[in-house]
Amino acid sequence: MAILELIDAYKAFGELEVLKGVNFSLEEGEVVSLIGSSGSGKSTLLRCLNALELLDQGILNYQGNPVSYQMKYLQKYRQEVGMVFQNFHLFPHLNVLENCTIAMKLVQKVEKKQAEKEAIEILGRVGMQDFIYSDVNCLSGGQKQRVAIARALCMKPKVLLFDEPTSALDPEMVNEILQVIKDLAKAGWTMAIVTHEMEFAYEVSSKVIFMDQGNIVEEGTPQQVLKNPKQERTKQFLQRYHKSM
Repeated sequence: MAILELIDAYKAFGELEVLKGVNFSLEEGEVVSLIGSSGSGKSTLLRCLNALELLDQGILNYQGNPVSYQMKYLQKYRQEVGMVFQNFHLFPHLNVLENCTIAMKLVQKVEKKQAEKEAIEILGRVGMQDFIYSDVNCLSGGQKQRVAIARALCMKPKVLLFDEPTSALDPEMVNEILQVIKDLAKAGWTMAIVTHEMEFAYEVSSKVIFMDQGNIVEEGTPQQVLKNPKQERTKQFLQRYHKSM
């Protein structure tokens, strides 16, 4: 059974239809990469999975049950389905450790000392143990993103969603963030990742989904979709990447 599922999902912003009857499923332990041109609906699909955007039509299921959009349920749901954004979304007035512990203390009611202990251990796993008291405004883009990943991990989610986690980074920072995500995949985390990094998607994914104009055009293993696509639109999109893969 899928841990996370969209059934016949529609989403529009005004007259712009962004998702047009999408069906998506994520199994426990699976890593799904969403690829496609800008504006194809990838990030909106991810935001609908996290219920940051509410479906106009269709069903969002978590562990086999429909997700209620009532706020008291959504808060609990978003603890279990964590999100990492391309622009980090760190609290600028808090240091690294405080960014990681604030939700643990306020939302999960974890005692301060225990929250700090857990956060320091997780910051160590993403290579940020030397920066726990640093001002986040003084960090590089790659360091900020590692803190954002650590903050999501601190909530002990069942699923992690990454919305283009390297797109705001300088090129030399990209690989360090991709390596953190690869390590999470090896550790068995369930993840859905919107990415333009095709080589990374090929290496890390159990499934790749290609989206175009609000529809899922093709899905399958990385070998099937990225190396031997069946659909003409997928082939066109991947032409620019094939030389580097």
